[in-house]
Amino acid sequence: MALKSNNTAVALAIQVAVDAFTAPTTPADLMPVSNLKLDIAGVTLANDEYTGSPFKNADTVAGKKVTLSYTIKLRPPGGVAIPAANAFLLGRVLQAAKFTELRTSAAIPVAPEALSAGSTTGATLGAGAAATADLYKGMAISLAGMGTSYKERMSALRSYASSKVVAFVETFGSPVSGNYQIPSQISYMRDVSSADPILLSQQVWLDGHRFDLLNCRVTQMQIQVPTSTKDQAAYPEMNVTFDATISANSEQATPAVPPAGTIPLYKDGDGWLAGTRVGLRSFTLDLGVQTENPPNPNKVDGVDAAELVGGVAKVSMVRQKYRPSTIDTLALADAQAYQPFFAQWGSAAGALVQIVVPDGRLNYQNPDLGGNIIMESGDLLIDALARGVCINFPY
Repeated sequence: MALKSNNTAVALAIQVAVDAFTAPTTPADLMPVSNLKLDIAGVTLANDEYTGSPFKNADTVAGKKVTLSYTIKLRPPGGVAIPAANAFLLGRVLQAAKFTELRTSAAIPVAPEALSAGSTTGATLGAGAAATADLYKGMAISLAGMGTSYKERMSALRSYASSKVVAFVETFGSPVSGNYQIPSQISYMRDVSSADPILLSQQVWLDGHRFDLLNCRVTQMQIQVPTSTKDQAAYPEMNVTFDATISANSEQATPAVPPAGTIPLYKDGDGWLAGTRVGLRSFTLDLGVQTENPPNPNKVDGVDAAELVGGVAKVSMVRQKYRPSTIDTLALADAQAYQPFFAQWGSAAGALVQIVVPDGRLNYQNPDLGGNIIMESGDLLIDALARGVCINFPY
């Protein structure tokens, strides 16, 4: 009987130690994915020995290089409370790509309190907020006076000073007033320290053929967010690639992957650049992860597990072109000053996604007259700043 592509499943666990496979638990650790590719490439070495004939011996097979890639739908955790530490499967992958999981289990403050000195771009938080610089940078904030629905009230913090003065990632039509609250949320903050991120162990079932993969290190990650319209719709997705080692392979029936809930589409939300609301066709967050395997003849493959050695992040976007009086992207690129980027979609607690870049520098943007509506494309460059990229799932 032929093997069926749809009978594929992936389970993943945080690996306890290098070179030690940590078995995922099913069904709890099963994660819905698509577009899976398990590439087992032979590493060959040409044999240049003379054979006494015109023909040479075939190459020597020196080993194998294993890569795993798949697509994950950008689905919030759901439920009525934030997940336990390291329980959110998408969050495990983000942590493996050098994000830090930040769990805010209780709202700050517990009861909403009044803002002061509100403007269209900032305010001062009250006594319930801690006086620690950058403590809430990049996090979601609820502003009761700025809307009636959950989504309308939700914004994010571009900066936070020890004086409790905040700047928002968007510009409001009137000075911000009323109560605020930093809601319960699970956030993933880009970490630029030199410490290596976690490794993952994964199990992959291809219709009854199970592969156990250890030392899974993220080597590439992109989050692609297209705008869904009345003419066409597409899922926000994360494409990720791992360097891996096969620990074992065996026959085992593929487990059933339980449904994981609704996937919100990017519409009826927010798209902001440099404090201006913009019409985005799509944007891609590229983490630019770079890895390398240190040579080590004491290991079977002759190398240690892959280590993170570098990376440059950016947001590539396609959006409507505007007149300079609305947003002058040429002047912003000339100035090379930091500008915020903010995208938000979803409609309720546990079902909302925020992507926040508090400070990025615009590269020059290219106008596109290929269609009836003039579009503009280009990159927002992200320096190696702590919390330079923030992904929030507020509750």
